[in-house]
Amino acid sequence: MTPIDLQVRDLSSGDRTIVSFPTEEDALAWLKDRPRFQEVLGVAMTSIDPEIDARLRAALRPLDDEERQSEQALDAKAHEETRRRAEEAAKRDQAVVEAQRAALASAPPDRPMEIRYRYDRDLELADVNDTRAITPEAREAVLAWVAEREEWLKDRGQTVGEARVTVYPAGIPAQARGERVRTGSFVPITASAKPAST
Repeated sequence: MTPIDLQVRDLSSGDRTIVSFPTEEDALAWLKDRPRFQEVLGVAMTSIDPEIDARLRAALRPLDDEERQSEQALDAKAHEETRRRAEEAAKRDQAVVEAQRAALASAPPDRPMEIRYRYDRDLELADVNDTRAITPEAREAVLAWVAEREEWLKDRGQTVGEARVTVYPAGIPAQARGERVRTGSFVPITASAKPAST
């Protein structure tokens, strides 16, 4: 004998519960005479014999018109709640973005700049909220850094596909000892994947 657990939703309140039966026969009897406004969502078991599942489904008394109306009302309410939460989350995310933009707007313009390199497009700032222009000095430093790594990779038949390089965009502070590039990382690709003209 196989115990059966069913997940049931109360169509009056929306509450979900697990209804357990010691045997398949008990579950079948309950399903045939399913209490009103108790919607069976499915078996609450990790696995069940397909034949047993088919018998349970066949025994289930369908929802009547009044129950179906309650089901639709609950589903509409749940959909509205999901929409409301998504809207609130979007507002919170937007507030965070605006706060970040405000902080960046008041930050020192010569602060380190993280630049993203890709072999198939122009240089761009890694932070989409950073509105600064990439300076000629920063561009030159990034391209030189990438070119140096490409020399390392050449004998392996590889090249730089993507890189993130943090540089000083204008003046170089004394502690940097003349090095415009602070840090960098790259992802190699097969050289044949990169157009020869690039």
